[in-house]
Amino acid sequence: MRKALFIFLIVSVAIGVISSCEKKVENNFKITLEVSNGGDSTLYLSKREGGEMINYDSVQLIDGQGIITGHIDMPEFYYLKFKDTRNYISVFVEAGDIVIEVDMNNLDKPLISGSLTHEKFMAFNDSVSIFDQQASLLGKQYGEANSNNDTVLMQQIEDQYMAVDGKKTEYLIDYAIINNDNVVSAFLVLNNSYKFELEDLEKVVSGFDPSIDSSAYVKSLQQYISTLKKSGIGQPYIDFALNNPAGNPVPLSSLLNGNYVLVDFWASWCSPCRAENPNVVLAYQKFHDKGFDVVGVSFDKDHDKWVEAIAADNLSWAHVSDLKYWNCAAGKLYGIQSIPQNILIDPDGIIIEKNLRGQDLQDKLAELLN
Repeated sequence: MRKALFIFLIVSVAIGVISSCEKKVENNFKITLEVSNGGDSTLYLSKREGGEMINYDSVQLIDGQGIITGHIDMPEFYYLKFKDTRNYISVFVEAGDIVIEVDMNNLDKPLISGSLTHEKFMAFNDSVSIFDQQASLLGKQYGEANSNNDTVLMQQIEDQYMAVDGKKTEYLIDYAIINNDNVVSAFLVLNNSYKFELEDLEKVVSGFDPSIDSSAYVKSLQQYISTLKKSGIGQPYIDFALNNPAGNPVPLSSLLNGNYVLVDFWASWCSPCRAENPNVVLAYQKFHDKGFDVVGVSFDKDHDKWVEAIAADNLSWAHVSDLKYWNCAAGKLYGIQSIPQNILIDPDGIIIEKNLRGQDLQDKLAELLN
């Protein structure tokens, strides 16, 4: 008994020594919430990761007031979500005292003070509001043209929309180059990275000031650029294995049968994907017997909806998915951040084209196979 007590004391002392040597991480930010008409609501401090909302902390308001504290190394974009509702407040959290005043009945207009990064983010949003207003107006016009089945006008409006979106992207590039020591720049570029040509993306990211190198957004951009280079035109295809609808793993390599193969990234819930599917079906019907094949990679989460869409759209080629939504393993290998997207692999296993849609897909296959 005495020996057991002696061992217990030694272990206890050892644990105490180890604990005393650990570096204690102290809180360096405090968010004070003052929510009118908020009552005793519960709020979650959340962050979007891989297309999903992850809760990191929570607080229950008392008469509309509450405090959340924590530690943060670099400013990051968070959401304060109200439990059991779709309501939220977005804020750039950084070290310091942040105060958020808002009316529960008017969450679109919170008063946020104490975060310089958030102020810069809101200033950028104000500066691009003209582009957003133009895009919104064009969206309404497109809806009207669509209801009238005016395809000519729809195409004209779509061209105008793309021009406005292109100007907004150019503005963002200039902003990020000028404000290269600003985490907001890295955040905005990351969230719009799918719009960038690789050359522009490299130019912006390589120009970021070393002071923000540790930002999660900069690190993600650097990884994204590396992925795009590995999966770019002229590179060998990257193999992966996902399950088919029957639940059996199927490697991409087993589906490359000496044909030109289009790896088509899509999802049942993606309206632009479903709109493009008839064009892919037409290409398959015209060129399959001449040496063309398709492999569908779905970003679905629901197996039944995935299978229903395959049948409804008459997609009579091989299909695979891990049902992980934006966390699709194959999508990550190829840097897919928006859908529909595709890559065209030649009979030698080399990626020769990317994102062929509409008539461009038909023309390219005619060039290769006729």
